[in-house]
Amino acid sequence: MRYYDPKTDVVFKKVFGTHPNLTISLLNAVLQLDGKDRIDSIEYEPSEILPIMGDKRNSVVDVRCKDGNGDYFIVEMQMYWSSDFLRRVLYNCAKVYATLYSKGEEHYKVKRVFSVNLLNDIYQIGTEKNYHRYCMSEVDNPGHVIRGIEIVCVELPKFKPENYAQRKMLKLWQEFLVSINAKTGEENISDAMLENAEVKEALELCLNLTDEERGYYDGFWGMEFLRNDRDKTVREMSMAEGRAEGRAEGRAEGRAEGAKMQSIEIARTLKLIGKMSIEEIASATGLDAEDIIKL
Repeated sequence: MRYYDPKTDVVFKKVFGTHPNLTISLLNAVLQLDGKDRIDSIEYEPSEILPIMGDKRNSVVDVRCKDGNGDYFIVEMQMYWSSDFLRRVLYNCAKVYATLYSKGEEHYKVKRVFSVNLLNDIYQIGTEKNYHRYCMSEVDNPGHVIRGIEIVCVELPKFKPENYAQRKMLKLWQEFLVSINAKTGEENISDAMLENAEVKEALELCLNLTDEERGYYDGFWGMEFLRNDRDKTVREMSMAEGRAEGRAEGRAEGRAEGAKMQSIEIARTLKLIGKMSIEEIASATGLDAEDIIKL
């Protein structure tokens, strides 16, 4: 029995891009929605976000949907962190938010846009916290929030499974994404995951891919291999360049130190002979007059 890694593009979209009940469970868990805010139904939207207002760039996300209240949700599985990731996330949210006006909605009726980002990487160093939520608030009064766009990032590598049976859904979905891969066997599946209907359904989806999906899956890991090989080569080249620069700098420093020592010996000899002034010795050797006086 072979599980396919749900962090890969094709499996993630299979689980959360075609099964509304699983997407609803994930969104409620990550966004910590309950009561009247809880999502009960969703409608999938095209994953391509078309350009607006003269912008010619299309954006493609993993999953996009809206709920019965008209709020929109963008869900992304991101394998690697980059410095412009959050800017791209905000850009996509802004594009979706702007389309609500283009559809003729009154200002007071415009709904919210949520961005859920699951990162298989770490971008906040020095903290064990792996759940980060962003919204627009007043600097001097953080409790005063302007509703509109909210962004959540979850750093999966920081997740640590906890040894208790009744786990909250956010932890269950994180455990699912972190622990399931080609090396996972039945003995590695926790009881908590098997006892939850949504997670159990997601696990079953990770066991069965069509031939076309397997082709995309293998292609994904082929690209990852090339990426890792390229990154390794870049790192090795950078290290080699650093070592070469270090050796060159060392040689240059050695030559400079040797030349200075030679000038000092010449100055000491000329001073002992006593036929040249301090100023003349300084001019001949390039040393400071004060240093020559001390010889």
